[in-house]
Order: sequence, then structure tokens, then C-alpha cells
Amino acid sequence: MKKHGKVFPALFFVLSRSLTLSSAPATFFTSPTSAFVIHPTSRSYRSSNAITEMSGSSSGWASTWKDILSGGNGRWKITAKESHEKAYAKFQKFVLNGRDIDTEDENSIKNISVFCPLAGDDPFVHLLYQKGYNITAIDLVAEAIESMKTQFGDESSWTKDDESSSGDEIVWKHNSGRVTLIVGDALKKRPNLNKSFDAVYDKDSFGALPKQMREPFCQRISEYTKGDAIVYLECKLKKGVVGADNSGPPYSLRREDLMEDDCYGSKFEYVEGLGSVYDLPGNMNAVMQQTGHIIRRTASPATL
Repeated sequence: MKKHGKVFPALFFVLSRSLTLSSAPATFFTSPTSAFVIHPTSRSYRSSNAITEMSGSSSGWASTWKDILSGGNGRWKITAKESHEKAYAKFQKFVLNGRDIDTEDENSIKNISVFCPLAGDDPFVHLLYQKGYNITAIDLVAEAIESMKTQFGDESSWTKDDESSSGDEIVWKHNSGRVTLIVGDALKKRPNLNKSFDAVYDKDSFGALPKQMREPFCQRISEYTKGDAIVYLECKLKKGVVGADNSGPPYSLRREDLMEDDCYGSKFEYVEGLGSVYDLPGNMNAVMQQTGHIIRRTASPATL
């Protein structure tokens, strides 16, 4: 596998939680679960809360999605329902926190709000909707969100929230009242989302971020979550990698990487390592595992 971080002075970022690697938008090491794409057009690693500043523009991402949606390389897609169900079983165990998970009591789920950062058109978002959760998902690329919308029915199921939308952001509301999809910068501050979520579903988002972008990402998560909120996080663990991994994305991550003070360590506690969540497709299991971690919000959101 090429060590792309040494080849391109590029921003490595996640578009979605359905995974695949790429050496450039045109060539990909495919693995269905969450999106890592390298854009050689990226210009800077400057510290910034704006993805668009750090990646140059969203046009490269839009081109990638146009190719995917027109039947090109599927990149990071995970389509296996079995994998989704395995992930959901682990997610619900901690989010429902001992409530009747066998019957999935509707009253236990309907009041739980889940945030899905960098979601692309990940089918897991629709799965959460089917299970009864309230979901807010965000992605930078409008084409990805448009694809996500189709999983919920026809276009008439959605209404643009003009009050919440702005020049650089579009907010869509589903007619069920339980799903909000945002086209926008995931690192942007959104005070209206502060203390809103009981859980976070992060499919490889953190694992695609270069070290200097992790602090603002984790800060947004800490702002958006309620006290005691659960974060279900999946990331890659590469075989044979010991210590810091600078060759991503994906970056090989362990508990200690997630819980650094400038990441999740200052406001979250580590609950449990889940080990391998499910097998990766193709020959990827020979070089890495899809691992899961559970962390919990501890510091009071009121102190932010």
C-alpha cells in the first residue's frame, strides 16, 4: 500500500462512513465502509475550522461523487446488510444502555437523537431511521446528500429548511420529523446543535483526519453531545504498525490515539474496545481490521 501522506501535500478527509481508500480521485483501493479520498488539489494543512479552506474547494469531492453515482468506481461503499447489522448490534447495546434491546421497545428508541458526521450516503443512516432513532447527518458534498435522500423515498419526502440554510449550507428535513440532512462543513461551529445528541455514530471519520484536524473535530462532537452521550467509533487498525501512524488515510488508531488530551481525552471517558466489528471485503483483512470503540461524554456540556 502506498504511503500517500508522503506523496501528496494533501488533506486526507472522510466524506462518508462507507469505506474505501484512494491514491487519487481516479484510483481506489476499494473497501466498503467509509470514505477516504486523497485530493492532490488540496493546498494547505493550515489550522482552520473550515474543511473547504483546508481542501482547496469542494469541487474535487463533487467530481468524485459524480463518478460514483454515474456507475463508476464504488470506492468506499459497504452494501452488505450483514455488516450493518453487526455494527448496529454493538451500537444499540451501549446506546440503549440495558433497556430491552431484544424487543427494541419503540419508546426506548424514539427519543434518542444520533449525530452522524461526514455521512455521505451511508445506508447506516437509513437503518437508524428504520429502527426508530432521530438522526442528523452532515456531509460537505450536495451530491452525497442527494443520494442519501433517495433512500427515504421520493423527493416530496423532503423540505428545505430555509430558516436554517444559508449561502454555504443547505438543511433538509424529512417529513417524518426524525431526519435532518445538512450539506456543509463538519468543522463549522453550530450553536443550534449544542447539547442536542444522545449518541454519535462515527464510521471512520476520525480515522481519516490528519492529526492537526482532530482537535476541532472532537471539539464539535463535545459541543453537540449531551452529558453521558455515547460515541460509537469505528477506525482502522493496521497490522504491523506500532506507535504513531503517519501514513494515512486511513490512520492506524488505538485507544491511546483517540484519548489524547487534544482529542477525546479531555471531555470523554473510554468505555470499551470492541475489537474487530466485522470483516472487511476483498483482501483488506490481510493488512488491517475494522475496529470499534465506545467512549462516553463526561464533562458537563454547560462548562464548554
